[in-house]
Amino acid sequence: MSVLFRRALVSAHAAMCILALLPGLSLALSQDSKPSDPVDSRPLTLQAALAETLLHSPNLQAYSLEIRAREAEVLQAGLRPNPLLSLEVENLLGSGEFTGTDAAETTLSLTQTIELGGKRSLRRELAKTEQLLARNDYSIAEADALAATSADFVAVLVTQRRLELMNHLVELARQVEDNLRERIAAGKAAETEVLRIFIQRRELEAARDKTGRELSAAREKLAAGLGRQRADFGAVAGDPTILVAPPSLEQIEKLVESSPLLRRRAAESERRQKVVRLEQARRYSDLDIEVGARYLRPEEDVALVVGVSVPLPLFDRNQGNIAAARQRLAQARDEERDALLQTRAAVFAAWQGMQSAREDIGALTRDILPAAGKALEAMEYGYHAGKFSLLDVLDAQRTLVEARGAHLDALASFHGAAAELDRLLGPEWRALNDKPLTSVFIEE
Repeated sequence: MSVLFRRALVSAHAAMCILALLPGLSLALSQDSKPSDPVDSRPLTLQAALAETLLHSPNLQAYSLEIRAREAEVLQAGLRPNPLLSLEVENLLGSGEFTGTDAAETTLSLTQTIELGGKRSLRRELAKTEQLLARNDYSIAEADALAATSADFVAVLVTQRRLELMNHLVELARQVEDNLRERIAAGKAAETEVLRIFIQRRELEAARDKTGRELSAAREKLAAGLGRQRADFGAVAGDPTILVAPPSLEQIEKLVESSPLLRRRAAESERRQKVVRLEQARRYSDLDIEVGARYLRPEEDVALVVGVSVPLPLFDRNQGNIAAARQRLAQARDEERDALLQTRAAVFAAWQGMQSAREDIGALTRDILPAAGKALEAMEYGYHAGKFSLLDVLDAQRTLVEARGAHLDALASFHGAAAELDRLLGPEWRALNDKPLTSVFIEE
């Protein structure tokens, strides 16, 4: 963490080279940076945001419609082929004794296709598996949506804290500048020192204005995930500094194989297995049975007509489709094994991210932030006693600012990794914790 202090000192000295700007610009930029008042001033909690995502996310609604469509396809797959009703007239409008319709023979028949090889049941099972795939797709989309909402919520929450910090620092810089002007008027400080504190104040104001724009963008991103046209909610409510120990790696690894991504891959392998079985069943030709009645003239007799037809599988035995289905099954199993490895690696990376961020937060909270605060107090006291220069005070202030910014970054990283872990582990993890992992660490 000593690198943080060194970087702060370098950046503080570099800031002294910035040209002075007009004091009047400070008030104008300060007024422009104020966010517009939201329509709804009530605070938005994480649980409310997650519930709204499930209810109003357009993406999730689209997946729900796909599930209904798959249900209809299951019904269609189980239907038998329709019978064929045919009417045939022979010996009509000929010559000689077949002139006119006196010798016409009329046949009315009904033909039914009998599917062999269990095609209908296999087709229905395949449709049910595709319905399961649609449900798995919804689970993945749901996990993605909830994780995205959690991450967007945390981004807004942390950026709110950052903006509060920047407003506080700007106010402190203004107070220091006012005190310095009083010291100059009393002959206790040189007028050139005003320029230095003015540069720092303007840098802080510029950083505050940038943070305000980042907050507006983060709010709009969160609103889009909630299915809202604009960010018509108040400040988000929560405390990102509330942390608990990350779950054990053993506990997480037990849930990897039940993650939405792996369940989806397993269902895809099952679907392609059933495609192979269906293609194998299509080797058997279907049977067409025809039953009808023939009316004979001029005898005016009626006779029964019965017929059976079946294609001969001499050339086409569906061998090409069977081979292709087997190759795609092998491909799906390879993809399933790859997905398992990738998911485990992603889960481990997210878990490591939580651990690293928590260690950074602990170091910043226990050591760096208190040390930076004490250093600033000592510099300010020494400056008033004539022991340190204004540059030393500005360096100490810059170090404290960067330390607080690093603390907020670490909090955002921790909750971001938690949201990613929640996305990867999916419904089983949420059922185990009764809510998404990120919400465990945010008091509402």
